[in-house]
Amino acid sequence: MKSWITDWQRSERLPHYTRANAGETLPEPASPLGWSLVWGRGLHGWRNGFVGFGIYREEEVTGPRPPFVGMFGGYFYLNLSHMRLFGIRMGQTADQIDTAFVGQRSDTPVYVAHPEDQDGELTAKAGATVQRMLGQTNFPEANADRERLRRVRRERPDLAQLSDAELVAHARSLLDDVEITFQRHVESSLPASVGPAILGPLCASLDRPGAMLDLIAGLGDVDSASPSTGLWTLSRQVVASAELTALFEQGPAAVERALEGASGDVKAFRDSFEEFLAASGDRGPNEWDIHALSWEASPVQALALVDRIRHSPDADSPAERHRRLTERRTEIAAEIRAALPEDVQPMFDAGMHASQVWIPARERTKANCVSVINEIRMAVRELGRRGVEAGLLAAPEDVMMLLDTELDDYVADPAGFGPVIAQRLVEYAGLRELEPPFFIAADAQTEIDTWPRRSDEDIAAAVESDVLTGVGGSQGTYTGRVRVVSDPASCEALEPGEVLVAPITDAAWTPLFLVAGAAVVDVGALNSHAVVVCRELGIPAVISVEGGTQRLRDGMVITVDGTKGTVTVDSVPAALAI
Repeated sequence: MKSWITDWQRSERLPHYTRANAGETLPEPASPLGWSLVWGRGLHGWRNGFVGFGIYREEEVTGPRPPFVGMFGGYFYLNLSHMRLFGIRMGQTADQIDTAFVGQRSDTPVYVAHPEDQDGELTAKAGATVQRMLGQTNFPEANADRERLRRVRRERPDLAQLSDAELVAHARSLLDDVEITFQRHVESSLPASVGPAILGPLCASLDRPGAMLDLIAGLGDVDSASPSTGLWTLSRQVVASAELTALFEQGPAAVERALEGASGDVKAFRDSFEEFLAASGDRGPNEWDIHALSWEASPVQALALVDRIRHSPDADSPAERHRRLTERRTEIAAEIRAALPEDVQPMFDAGMHASQVWIPARERTKANCVSVINEIRMAVRELGRRGVEAGLLAAPEDVMMLLDTELDDYVADPAGFGPVIAQRLVEYAGLRELEPPFFIAADAQTEIDTWPRRSDEDIAAAVESDVLTGVGGSQGTYTGRVRVVSDPASCEALEPGEVLVAPITDAAWTPLFLVAGAAVVDVGALNSHAVVVCRELGIPAVISVEGGTQRLRDGMVITVDGTKGTVTVDSVPAALAI
């Protein structure tokens, strides 16, 4: 099999693609329905955002497949050529964009200038847009979206009472919100990068490059961090109750079973947990794909996180962390500003203002995207649940092997799609076993029968004194024992103070930052959503560490330097050294 049903062709005008950042958005192969129904409409929102901002002319991005992304072997890619063009039209260079998004890699496709990359008119328009947005004190459109989507959640119809056709119609009725929220996410992502871009060079000019990470930490009102706060509150309920503590000792699955018909402390916890799910149940692993299980769809995942967090001391609460980080940010900001020449201080103030407004705003727009995606997810899952009940499907999410164009025919004849879904499930499982190329720069690289299987990879473990390099995402230095966690649902081995080493992190991972002493992640960038939360919770993080989960092994003692972007192996267990 050379390609899959969702795959695209490479763009001739913008031919280079990367999994950088894309890997944290859709880490697994995208489901056919998630890609064709949700992302098919969401990318139109991206187009509206980039055109309105001034990055593209309308005629440059026409057609049903906007060139900002790619889909190869079922895997989501960002278009590196697009990111370079975006940077150039914003007054940067291709090399600067490469460093920011993919780091220093020897295999980065070479940038080849195109005569239309430079566009003075668009650069002026984009510059004016940035100036206007940097003058704002908030993003009222995103706040209005949040209130509207909260109302959508409160007024969700009883899905069990809808017919199959009505479920599909309800899911599609939410696509306008998908387009709007995806557009807002683009609009907020561009100014969110401006603050760090201003502050970084200013701090470096004072020989304090690491100070920039302090200046963008502890900003507060970051939606991606709010689930951590909610889970922390639940964990304190457990710690305060002998009854709940004994129940959690039996494991998250036992807790979930005990919540039905509960009384006493367990009932009080159940009520609090239901409130948490009403507010944050749309979050979960791989939350950009409706195929994945949100906490609402699988509450035991959130209970597993509560189980881990309950072992953390009270001094590690999100509120206490935020207080410490705010004090440090205020102190560092005063020092840096005072050390800068007087005529440069207004630029520093602009960088601080941009960071304080737009980094939280970007997290809000992302949370809004996730919210509407979950509303679609729950409607489609009800359709899938009926397929399970009828003996046609093994799991509700199997219905997401369909394409959007097949949904109506499925409603008319569910049994007729049994063989189609079964075959796609086999193929989908096969895609998950492949290792997609980090870059795609030629048509031959899109042929998935040439991709290596993950099980075929044999990467040697790091040895004592090895130094792995990545990108500093959250400042500070921490030494601790490694715990490799491949899935947040399998976090039961993570102990307080261990260094979390993960292939990818999204919102479902961020509560584990309340347990871990530091984080090392295979992929990511400075404004990756999970890295923003690392800074909000004050733990050192190094991201974009190539092969980190393969070279670092449980039990190693490592030093994570989130300022320099290095991971040093201090010691290796004797069993691994043999």
